[in-house]
Amino acid sequence: MELLGFISVNPESFNLWSLRISMSLTTCIFVLGCVLSIRAFFYARRVDSGLLDRVKHQDMSPKDSLTVSVTKILFSTTRSEGKEDGGQAPFLHDATRQVAENMFEGKFLDKISMCANLLPPIGLWGTVSGMIVIFLYTADPGNALSKGAVGTKLWSTFLALIYYVTLEAIYLLLTIKSRRCIDRGLSVSFERK
Repeated sequence: MELLGFISVNPESFNLWSLRISMSLTTCIFVLGCVLSIRAFFYARRVDSGLLDRVKHQDMSPKDSLTVSVTKILFSTTRSEGKEDGGQAPFLHDATRQVAENMFEGKFLDKISMCANLLPPIGLWGTVSGMIVIFLYTADPGNALSKGAVGTKLWSTFLALIYYVTLEAIYLLLTIKSRRCIDRGLSVSFERK
């Protein structure tokens, strides 16, 4: 079958290669989303309140967890305002919460969401390429159907949708976990020990 007058396309090999590409892309993107999710779960790990009391007056470090970062951000703001005696401006909790949420979203959630949102179009690409194969078999469309042109491609869409739902569920769990960590970081006492 000739395409554009100079490109020769074998519908069967086009069907096979487009399926391989679609399934490989969706799986790679899903694995990338899972790796980011695992890193996000470790970053939002549970921290003992005793540790938070010990580290609240220290400077921030890239190795800090989300909860420790929230506590350090809150206390660095009170130090800069000169309110280490326990008094604090009422907006500091809200501002710290917003900074922490933006930090977590930018570092993990936005990337996981991007991976999840790429999956359905790539899976649909597999189905559309299967339909192209059927149209390339203009002489005998029944032959294309019997060779599974669309059936095999629907698997790529099905797999992409399963991956999409899985990453969206992980995204929701991470959102809930991050909010709990942020609340825990904001609940540390301002009293100096």
